[in-house]
Amino acid sequence: MPVLAERRRHPRTAISCPTVIRDTRGRVLQRGRAVDISPCGIRVVGPSGPAICDGQQVWVEMSVPRLCPSGPKMRIVKLRGEVRRVQVMGAWRSVIVVLFETDFSTHLLDPMP
Repeated sequence: MPVLAERRRHPRTAISCPTVIRDTRGRVLQRGRAVDISPCGIRVVGPSGPAICDGQQVWVEMSVPRLCPSGPKMRIVKLRGEVRRVQVMGAWRSVIVVLFETDFSTHLLDPMP
């Protein structure tokens, strides 16, 4: 079997954190978990909810742990993006969002060096 070259431009980081996808009016379109993230995109998997369309402008809100000993245990990272692909998987769906903040870094997920 021939070996296929990786076509992605950016490496993926495996992640599992609670994530909400909202439309531009703030309505919840999908609650689920981020399963991988790159500098230009994120994949969110969760139960199906209201309709999501390819090309739709959205906000992605990820709840990531804070490493500081004081204060809240979690913080919200909000990113603006556009839905690239929606894949229905039975009662669940996978949503790929292309992020507009192209300088996104995993530093937002783990701010400690």
